[in-house]
Amino acid sequence: MAELVTTDTPAVAPAAGAPPIPGDVAELIRARVGERPAPLVEGLFRSSLALDRAPGPDSSDRDSSDRDSSDPADTAGLPAPEAVPVGRLGGLPALPAGTAWPEAGGRPMQLLAELDCAALATAFRSTGPGGEGWPLPAEGLLLFFHDEWLSDFTGRGCRVLHVPAGAPPRPAPAVEQGAPVVPAVPVRAAWELSAPSYQDQELERLFPDDFLVAFDLAQDLAERLPRPEVRLLGWCDTDTGRPEGHRPLLQIGSGALAVDWGECVNVSFWISEEDFAAGRLDRVRHGFEVA
Repeated sequence: MAELVTTDTPAVAPAAGAPPIPGDVAELIRARVGERPAPLVEGLFRSSLALDRAPGPDSSDRDSSDRDSSDPADTAGLPAPEAVPVGRLGGLPALPAGTAWPEAGGRPMQLLAELDCAALATAFRSTGPGGEGWPLPAEGLLLFFHDEWLSDFTGRGCRVLHVPAGAPPRPAPAVEQGAPVVPAVPVRAAWELSAPSYQDQELERLFPDDFLVAFDLAQDLAERLPRPEVRLLGWCDTDTGRPEGHRPLLQIGSGALAVDWGECVNVSFWISEEDFAAGRLDRVRHGFEVA
């Protein structure tokens, strides 16, 4: 059993408002690290929204109990049918008049997601266990743009806009190379528990004398909890670098969109803890994972 480095630290309960931990996950944590550190580990868990493709007009929703074990929806940890439609990936942005199409290096960025804030808040509350407030805007649209050339890590290669709903889709600018528009994919969302990985310092710091404890625990949790192709909020699911003092805002795997990112398999948007607490979205940073 693992012990915390500070031996006089009392056992604690997860912070008020923290997401509840399923019994089997709580047992797994205690089996790996012991009774005393377990509440501290549980206090690191975060709520998130998992996004998956919304059923089309010609498709039929199936109850999760009817899924075959080989169904990719099971292996990807996609939300159950009660998920709420929340917008789409790709397509043309609903940019209000006077709002410029974001650019990077003189190139128009790609819209990766247009998400309805009210629908996201509904999905967070109606599909989750309760106990937490919705941390992002509750009305309007969130537009996630990025530079398809993936050339910048500082934040200049991405942009997140919070705009009023109701504007018509903006036609794409003409470009000589690349594609500022990717095919639209309607998506729905449902609440999902998210755990840190061994790369997250918050988990590693709990066991400073034995890195393998954090590593083994993170591996156990990764095998137990779903890892959706698209996640809003929560922890990072991939091996991309973690900007210090930031948390992932949105993660999109390349398989979720009809795009060719070359060796890039995941694009992520990161927000500082300070900006997240203040609801400020204009300094989001760009991240990506290369296979």
